[in-house]
Amino acid sequence: MSIRINFEYLRTATRDQLRRFSVHTIANRKPRHILLNRSGLARGYTELSNQSPPKSVQPSRWQENHGNFLLAVSGLIVLFGSAVLACRQAKLIPDKIIPRFAVRDDEEVLAQQAAEAGDFGPRQTIEVKVLGAASDVGKMKLAVYVSPEGFNDPAQALGTDNWVIRDGVCVGKFGLPAELTKLAIAAYHDANENGVLDRNAFGIPSERYGFSGGARGVTGPPTFEEAQVEITGAPIEISIR
Repeated sequence: MSIRINFEYLRTATRDQLRRFSVHTIANRKPRHILLNRSGLARGYTELSNQSPPKSVQPSRWQENHGNFLLAVSGLIVLFGSAVLACRQAKLIPDKIIPRFAVRDDEEVLAQQAAEAGDFGPRQTIEVKVLGAASDVGKMKLAVYVSPEGFNDPAQALGTDNWVIRDGVCVGKFGLPAELTKLAIAAYHDANENGVLDRNAFGIPSERYGFSGGARGVTGPPTFEEAQVEITGAPIEISIR
């Protein structure tokens, strides 16, 4: 492309006029205005006449295909999750891979306790039924005694346990040494689950309690002999009030 310059205009132009002059291309005769200074006229014309049109930037292969790649990865994740779910529903995955909680009955638990007892010798199982709970809130506390020493003191009991209450009743079993023929059981409804038998300001129990044999003290707890019952194989019932 060639350029035509009005040199007469450049010679007589003022400083402000030199900042802008007209350059006409012979090819299309369309005026174009370019900002130049005095020292950069020749260089500016040379650079302008030799300048090639800007090249368009071509997108890279990654820019063209990264969307398809992400879509493919998402599809693989969905397919893998669907396959795992289908295998579990069809029970194709072995049970040992998916842990399950075994449900054990009372007899199995007592048998394991008897096996772990070892030095205590053969065991026997007694069933206890406690009636009279005011609600199902809290737990039923039980303690088994086999001698007058330490009676009504859970720390000196042969064994203690906490049972769940359903419809005001709880039923459970104790595993005891086979040579026992008599025992006494104390029970109370720990409604607030604080671990003790609550009492009012006068020292009278404010939570329901009871003893085996229907024993009930007049001015305090009954004696061991009053609460003692024989082990006959029949369920031992305790009424609390």
